[in-house]
Amino acid sequence: MKVNITRVRRAAGETAQFDLEEDFPPFEFASETISFLSPVHVQLRVHNTGKLLLAQGIVVTELKAVCGRCLEDFRYPMNLSFEDEWVYAPSATEEQQESAFLFEKDEFMINERILEQIVLALPMKFVCTPNCQGLCQLCGANLNREKCRCVTSEADPRLAGLAKLTLDD
Repeated sequence: MKVNITRVRRAAGETAQFDLEEDFPPFEFASETISFLSPVHVQLRVHNTGKLLLAQGIVVTELKAVCGRCLEDFRYPMNLSFEDEWVYAPSATEEQQESAFLFEKDEFMINERILEQIVLALPMKFVCTPNCQGLCQLCGANLNREKCRCVTSEADPRLAGLAKLTLDD
């Protein structure tokens, strides 16, 4: 996703709009491979505040994820807003060098910055539905699809030694 900010960078108070779309490759997240099921669509507004460029955007896409409970693949729609500060590198302050996106040319790619926003918005663990029942701990059956026939004992495992005692002892 390439943006050209020549016009907006040179005039304080100026604003530019961008409507971008691109296919992104899969990426690794928490030891899982996350792939995109649709192109990444970005609506971007860049405003020159006089000191920096304020980029405000909306990212819309759909990911293929694996549920952390039932281990099934599912579609994970994303619609996120973000705000970013862009600063021309030669005029950046020390503080801006730490926190802002620095650019040296008026035309540059923002793919890495968009991917960063996507990763920041991801949940710690994907869950296909809020009421996903996951897998049986004993037989591995997907409890969303079937009821397992495992015999479960509700006894506290710390008391398992007592269960072996008989009244004759």
